[in-house]
Amino acid sequence: MIVTAMILAIQRLRDMSKGGAVLARWTIGYYMVTTLIAVFHSCILVGLVWSKLMVPVTGEALLVSEDDQDVVEDRQAVAIHDVVVDMFESLIPNNIVNALATNSLLAVLVSSVVVGYLIKGPDSSLLRAVNEIEKIITTIITTLIHLAPIGIFHLILANIMRLDISTIGLNLGILIGGTLVGMVLHLFIILPIIFFAVTRRNPYTFWFKCSPAWITAWGTASSAATLPVTMRVTLARGVPVTIAKFANPLGCLINMDG
Repeated sequence: MIVTAMILAIQRLRDMSKGGAVLARWTIGYYMVTTLIAVFHSCILVGLVWSKLMVPVTGEALLVSEDDQDVVEDRQAVAIHDVVVDMFESLIPNNIVNALATNSLLAVLVSSVVVGYLIKGPDSSLLRAVNEIEKIITTIITTLIHLAPIGIFHLILANIMRLDISTIGLNLGILIGGTLVGMVLHLFIILPIIFFAVTRRNPYTFWFKCSPAWITAWGTASSAATLPVTMRVTLARGVPVTIAKFANPLGCLINMDG
């Protein structure tokens, strides 16, 4: 979905001529600013409030398999600056097929942008194939969204059966509470202020009209799985197709501010 959407978005940006550069600049700038704001207030809340309320987990709850233990030990030896360097190196994949298989989304994004730029002409057979693939993928993801609650239930069932329910309940309650507070602060105060400052429209009316998208995102915890719903809601709000096809897939990857 991300690959096809970005390829088609680049094609539409090319058709916009000078307007495409303006759209890209404002979209990326907005995503970066709002993400930094979200990171800032989330770190403050976690460091000063939520981390002090949680109960340390002990006993069997800390046991991991041998494979997981190897991963834990490897990650403990990784310095913070190495993570940043690896992130930038991951933008250019050595193997695009491996990037798709291992869910390296930033590498997939960059590769999709390059491919979209290299495809020439609206009558290209490759472009027609991309359009058809996008329709197929959208149908598949929509079906998977309906099956997601069943899968999520079975994923958490095993942990619920083997861990201390009281400790899990307390820590999970704090985690959910902290998440909700952060979301309320960001989604109902910070983003509405930005929306009103730019559009001079009621942000809350617009927000509730977009409820199918953010309810699906909250339930699935996946921007990629929510992308078809986001596209439908965005277009229903009167956003031009070109803007929706560019901003939504890009935000699915780099707009991690809740």
